[in-house]
Amino acid sequence: MKRAELEAKLQGVENAKEIIDFVMSENGKDVEALKTSYKTELSKYDGLDVAKLDDYKKFDTKILSEIEELRKFKTDTETAQIRSKKETAALSILKGKGYSEQAAKLILKAEREIVDGIELDESGAAKNADKFFEPIGKSYADFATRTETGGAQAATPPVQKTEPADAFIAGFNSK
Repeated sequence: MKRAELEAKLQGVENAKEIIDFVMSENGKDVEALKTSYKTELSKYDGLDVAKLDDYKKFDTKILSEIEELRKFKTDTETAQIRSKKETAALSILKGKGYSEQAAKLILKAEREIVDGIELDESGAAKNADKFFEPIGKSYADFATRTETGGAQAATPPVQKTEPADAFIAGFNSK
């Protein structure tokens, strides 16, 4: 609002000149603050070629959304590849500890967060195999298969069977 407009509205008001001077002073402070803010914001775009802004406006929103979809696909794919490597390392650890492949796969599905915590080295092997296996070993110990190799029991020695051909040859040799 201009000074003349204020004087017209405040005709007959006592101390009108002082009120108008105060309002104009406060308004001037606001204008100066906005000018400073504007200059600060404008300085961020120093060196920007305004002609290129029209090129950016030419991008179709469909193209921009497809670019975003591709970026998301790339991120999801990389995440899935890392997850697959971690599951392979975890499966190898569990097989080494005596778990069948089927039992190991079920455990990995149930313990997804533990698998995510595996750290891999450059070769794809788990760096923290013991830390990974510790909670699984406690919770799923009954799923591990244990095989022992031993000799024949003395109470039940192996029986040698003679085949009919062997009996015939043995009988022939005795004559």
